[in-house]
Amino acid sequence: MEAARIEHIDTPEGRILWREMLGVLPGLRAVLNFVADKQAASPSDRLLWYQKELFERWFFRIPSPHTGCMIHSGDSWMGRHQSTFFRFPEASDIVLASYGGEDFPLGALFLAKPSLGTVSGVAFGSRTLSLLIEDAASAFQAFSTPSWHEMPVLSSATAIAGFPQSDDAKTQLLVQEVAALKVWRAPVALSFQHAPGDRPCFSDNRAGHVSFCL
Repeated sequence: MEAARIEHIDTPEGRILWREMLGVLPGLRAVLNFVADKQAASPSDRLLWYQKELFERWFFRIPSPHTGCMIHSGDSWMGRHQSTFFRFPEASDIVLASYGGEDFPLGALFLAKPSLGTVSGVAFGSRTLSLLIEDAASAFQAFSTPSWHEMPVLSSATAIAGFPQSDDAKTQLLVQEVAALKVWRAPVALSFQHAPGDRPCFSDNRAGHVSFCL
């Protein structure tokens, strides 16, 4: 699969690309609007809406670009620059990604057409796209390998905190907020950076596993 073409939606190039993507799949507009509205309405506490849903049930929900019905995310792939790419079992041609930002909001929407060997994506978060582009190339290369062709049932989940566990204040607040959530599935494993500025270890990039940054 060729490298992804990514533009920011608030640029002339991005608006042209977005119109092209909508020409292929008009329902993408509902997906982007839903995510943008959810993030704008998120409370000012630490966890974002999709992170809370991942803690509660290992997946988060969005409207299907094909039917408009709510569907859930599947496994994820994490890059060297802390970008995370989420796939959807009932809409295998789209991918949502979190990247940049202190809280790792969802900020990019991709339309993948494996049969044509093309991936197009618009970013609606940070305008700094270089690290996202680098991670996207690796993510879609991984998705195109045989072990990632199918999306198996989720079997595990890991949340990676962007601060060391020795930071007692942040750790305590995080644990308190997670403890206040509903517990619908097995616990999510917590992984902490060892020291400020360290890059987390992304050893859990495998089909059937979901990892996400906090």
